[in-house]
Amino acid sequence: MKITNENGIPVPIYRAICSNWYSGHNSEHFCSVTALLKGVKQFVLEKRYSNELEEEASDNVWSLLGSAMHAVIERVGGDNSLVEERLQVKINGEIVSGGVDLYENGTITDFKFTSVWSWILGGRISEWEKQLNCYAYLYKKAGFPVNKLEIIAIFRDWQKSKFKAKKSSECYPKQIEVIPLTLWSDDKTEAFMREKISMFQEALDLPDDMITPCSRQERWEDKPQYALVKTGSTRATKLFDTPDEAKAYWSEKFNDDLSYDIQERFKEPKKCAEYCSVNKYCNFYKERFNNEIVPNLKDIKHVA
Repeated sequence: MKITNENGIPVPIYRAICSNWYSGHNSEHFCSVTALLKGVKQFVLEKRYSNELEEEASDNVWSLLGSAMHAVIERVGGDNSLVEERLQVKINGEIVSGGVDLYENGTITDFKFTSVWSWILGGRISEWEKQLNCYAYLYKKAGFPVNKLEIIAIFRDWQKSKFKAKKSSECYPKQIEVIPLTLWSDDKTEAFMREKISMFQEALDLPDDMITPCSRQERWEDKPQYALVKTGSTRATKLFDTPDEAKAYWSEKFNDDLSYDIQERFKEPKKCAEYCSVNKYCNFYKERFNNEIVPNLKDIKHVA
């Protein structure tokens, strides 16, 4: 992986990012815990094209700040603390490795620099829960008891004015929030890890375009909407969450008038567009974007 600096961030910060960069993988390990959260297609393409990949340094600024926080926490940690201790376990004959930000008194804590919307919408909770339960599995197999999982979320776009506003006080977070996560049974965690690794193993033998695309959740893609549109117009008469709702409204209000049509409008896959280093090798991404990266593009499919 080559770290580029096309955005021209200051050289000292660029050097720090280059020295801090870590892929979470070495030649002996099949994958990291973090990799288990990726779509199968992304995982395999990253393996195949690892020597050709580039990543922009400015995309790693928050990762650098996270590492700085870890260094400070390590300096002031308690007697029973472990900071970023990397452990490993063998699943399906493959070595999976990982290390948490902080393990202390049976609690696994991960620090996340994230957006306020991740708190308000809760869109990343499921992903974080899988990640920390896999870490817990590694730690328990190594003899460390785990009885609690938590995310300490630090909101990079937090605004004091919005926090103080009465209208938003019920849903707007504090600048730093502790998010408790559900601790799974060992059987549930192991089943998740085995299934994902099996999918990785099978896909490694497939050609690029035969690998199943990442799921909508893995692409960070919101659910599509269904638009009732009058022929010749690009604007929706009304938007719906399901095609059945659109068809019912069409029948009720317009008596199935054939001058109207129902279109399925896909949302932009945010991870594909902004956070995937292998999108240029991915046939799903190229087909979705017609070989052009167009911000906020919404694909349209007609619904019978």
